[in-house]
Amino acid sequence: MNPIRYISTRGAQTPLTFKDAVMTGLARDGGLLIPDRIPHVADKLEEWNSLDYPDLAFEIIRLFSDDIPDARLRALISEAYSAFSHPEIAPVRKVGDRHIVELFHGPTLAFKDIALQFLGRLFGEILAERDGRLNILAATSGDTG
Repeated sequence: MNPIRYISTRGAQTPLTFKDAVMTGLARDGGLLIPDRIPHVADKLEEWNSLDYPDLAFEIIRLFSDDIPDARLRALISEAYSAFSHPEIAPVRKVGDRHIVELFHGPTLAFKDIALQFLGRLFGEILAERDGRLNILAATSGDTG
């Protein structure tokens, strides 16, 4: 199967690998970088239903990141979620007839930990591999600044 590449929603970006897309952020043409296809996973859903959060994250992320060896990806994911205070990372609670996902068990108690604990480690991995540096400029609406 051909590796997934990342393309711009505006169409004027040369396709990128996963690592290059992570380090690029927005496409050079100002669009968002998206995978050139979505892998078919319907036949895996039953099996995935029994996985814990890190194992499920690994199975999903590896579909989109063919340029990171599986062992290293597993390690990054394991490190990212090791600081969460709940063993399920994002437990689901039944409240009446609804189910609610708790996204506040990370080290900063914010939902953003779900993605950013992994992303920070991913940046570190790629920067170390490339002997690079990264400056991150962020804006906030004020709710998390």
